Amino acid sequence: MTVYTKTITAGLALLLAGAPLVGTVSADNIANSNGTVSFSDQDGSLVLASADNVTFQNQDLSNISDFTPDASNGTTGKVTLEQTSANPSGTYSIQVQQTGDWNNSYSNTMATAEALPIMYNSMPLSSPVTFVDSAAAPARGVSTKAFNHDSKSFALDLSGTGDLSNALDQSLLSELTWTLTNSVE
Repeated sequence: MTVYTKTITAGLALLLAGAPLVGTVSADNIANSNGTVSFSDQDGSLVLASADNVTFQNQDLSNISDFTPDASNGTTGKVTLEQTSANPSGTYSIQVQQTGDWNNSYSNTMATAEALPIMYNSMPLSSPVTFVDSAAAPARGVSTKAFNHDSKSFALDLSGTGDLSNALDQSLLSELTWTLTNSVE
């Protein structure tokens, strides 16, 4: 079994009154990335090639009707895999988890992940949540999974009772970790 993990950055700004709520999740090998995750091929293995940003639509917190706004790029955002084996076999799964609190650009915690969780498929990402679970490895080459595959979506949970007052009027960052597990038969 081969396991790859990658930690990426999630960004968010919570604003009060007529101001927007903006969120971004991005991935790269370093902080403040351009949205790309790169892994070297492992002996013909299945690898994570990239993960797109997850972007949340602007929200007015003084007049919000949906306390779990979906990511605005649910249909276009994707995770890309590369299968380099000539005869791919086995199974794979991809999990995603929120692994950090919400910090400002100075790394000061402004809101906890518990107070402002990111969710996938209506499940908080405080523990790993399955993004893809497949009975067969994808065909050789590039394979992509859209964020909204199987009618699932990323969302912010604004319905909690946690204190978000420090998060208002801030540009915030959190972390998500993607994990690919590949079991070759």
